[in-house]
Amino acid sequence: MTGPAEDVHPGKPPERALAALLLALLVPLYLYTLPPGLPPYRDAGEMASAAWTLGVAHQPGYPLYILAARVFSHLPLGNPAWLLNLFSAAAGLAGVYAFFRLAGAAFSPLPAFFAALLLGLNFTLRTVSSVPEMYALNFLLAGALLFCACAGGRRAPALTAFLLGLGMANRMDLVFCAPALLLLLWPQLRAGGWPLFLKSCGFFFLGFSLYLYLPLRSSGWPLFDWSHPAEAASFLAVITRKNYGSTLDLISLNYSTGQLFWPNLKYYAGHLWANFSLLLPFAAGGAWAEWRSDRRRFLAFAALFAASGPVFLFLANMPPNPHALAIVEPYYLLPDLAVAFWAAAGLFYAGAAFPRARAGLAAAALLAAGLVFASTAYGANRRWLFAAEDYAADALRSVPPGSVLVAKKDVQLFSLWYLQAVKGLRPDVEVVAQGLSASPWYRASKARYSPRLTLANLNAGSEAEWFAFRAANAGPLYATMDAELPGKVPGAPRGIVTEVYPAAGAARDPWPFYAYSRLGRPYRDFFDRDLGTSYAQALMAAGAARGTAGLGSDDLRRLRLAAVFDGDIPDAPLYEGFYYSSRNEWAAARDRFLASVGIYDRLLRLSEKYYSLPSLKAGLQSASAYAWLNYGVALEKTGDRAGAEQAYLSALAANPRLADAHYNLAIVYWGRDWGRVRHELEQTLLLNPAHPQAGRYLAQLRGR
Repeated sequence: MTGPAEDVHPGKPPERALAALLLALLVPLYLYTLPPGLPPYRDAGEMASAAWTLGVAHQPGYPLYILAARVFSHLPLGNPAWLLNLFSAAAGLAGVYAFFRLAGAAFSPLPAFFAALLLGLNFTLRTVSSVPEMYALNFLLAGALLFCACAGGRRAPALTAFLLGLGMANRMDLVFCAPALLLLLWPQLRAGGWPLFLKSCGFFFLGFSLYLYLPLRSSGWPLFDWSHPAEAASFLAVITRKNYGSTLDLISLNYSTGQLFWPNLKYYAGHLWANFSLLLPFAAGGAWAEWRSDRRRFLAFAALFAASGPVFLFLANMPPNPHALAIVEPYYLLPDLAVAFWAAAGLFYAGAAFPRARAGLAAAALLAAGLVFASTAYGANRRWLFAAEDYAADALRSVPPGSVLVAKKDVQLFSLWYLQAVKGLRPDVEVVAQGLSASPWYRASKARYSPRLTLANLNAGSEAEWFAFRAANAGPLYATMDAELPGKVPGAPRGIVTEVYPAAGAARDPWPFYAYSRLGRPYRDFFDRDLGTSYAQALMAAGAARGTAGLGSDDLRRLRLAAVFDGDIPDAPLYEGFYYSSRNEWAAARDRFLASVGIYDRLLRLSEKYYSLPSLKAGLQSASAYAWLNYGVALEKTGDRAGAEQAYLSALAANPRLADAHYNLAIVYWGRDWGRVRHELEQTLLLNPAHPQAGRYLAQLRGR
């Protein structure tokens, strides 16, 4: 490691060589692992569509990303989604380089190189640097802000303020950098007094004024015009995220303030270990050394870490389930910058204190980089990830010309938007966003671009609204599996979509025409897996529509395929059990019913781990009773009466109102305990007075 006495300045050959080596290692890696098209990630389809059409994205609009991504998309290199993925990769790599210059100027190039290399291998950074979203650009801006503020000079306050305002036109959470920037720039601001402070405020608002893009562009009614900020009230609501209030996501409103802070802090600690490995103790030592050698700089980076890390997690208050963690994960990158800076400090000060250990320190840093790379290599490789575009194409090829297709979840809906708005596929299909169907701006946009479509409030859960919507539109009505239909609205599965108010007669089977690009590939993130769940739900719906007695060999193959797409769907083995039981193959049925019970048990344990809402846990508990009930029947049929009794008791423990469990217990006790038989039959009729067998057998028993 380079010691503090060695005068290595930016721009000198050692720094240039290490910067070149850093980029030589990371650039090919980032390019090789880029998704070939639109990746299944949060709002990727929406952001790609809004950037391509120069539209207005969801609150707060993200004008800097939209404009910068649109410029980048003009490069003649590949398809639009890949170009936007490339833009994120370029931003992420530039952010790593900005950090290298920052740490190199504060300490020396070699420890800065190792810390920057580890930051470049960070799984979260690699994830956001391969999707068309604004997170990688936010990381670059944060690195540039810290570098500018640390560099100092009389122009630093104004330039930093301008970059902060401009950066907040990309993502508002960049405001968490403000306390750190204020501490770093305090000597210049104190020397410049109020004139410099007011000048810096002016430069901040100059950068922030990029938000004026929103009302200007909205006034032209672009294809994507979220909240229509051309109106003054809407504009203020957009940039302040009024619909979300102070929350990261509306999910958090279901929990009391701070309830989920410690679980989230635990997950972030796991993230730090996974992405810094052996350098994490050096980061702790570097923070302590910074406290002793440069207290103002330590306080600045401590403020960055605290505000964007623990304070943010406290305010976000998100449940630690895969969906919520996938939402929170990109926000880890701001506190990661502070940890990486302290890791560079730790290597630097350790090298200065123990010159003979510098080779060992370098070896430890390389080992840490190797461990981080090895642990994330597969999950960060999205080179063969076609799932989002394949899913949207499969959904569109499932519906006839002139159809209306309703979707709800973000990835499913936005992938359909991308295929239509950017790639120009199936313009004859009207894609309707269920969650937006009552929004005035969405209705106005649809009236302009889809004048033949009559919208209704499909998000209210009203059967009347769906019926009126179907009656008002000429084309057949379909919904994706993620859409929520009222219970009494009839539907028939048609591949991975449902025909709502289905027409009479046989329908074609679209399954042979699907891509199946995901088959056999393990899922690494929530959003990718959620598309697999859509396929699995569709396969399950087809089996359910035929009924338990009508399942054939083709249905059995599709049930097994559903389990490949999503191993956490308990109905897949449950319906397999029905297939075998209808053929009196009770040993096979028993095994499949037990597999369904096992999935329910795992989901219930996960619901506790994820702090799921009580209604969700109660729903899982109640649904598991049916699997226990059928498992008990299979045990009874294979001669295990004691096991059957325990299974029926487990069914009642899960759902005390399951009348058939009482009835089956009566059959188990028949001829063994007539008092218990009478009790169970009476309980059956108490819960289901119309139960025909229970009434008949109880009458016989009383006749005795």
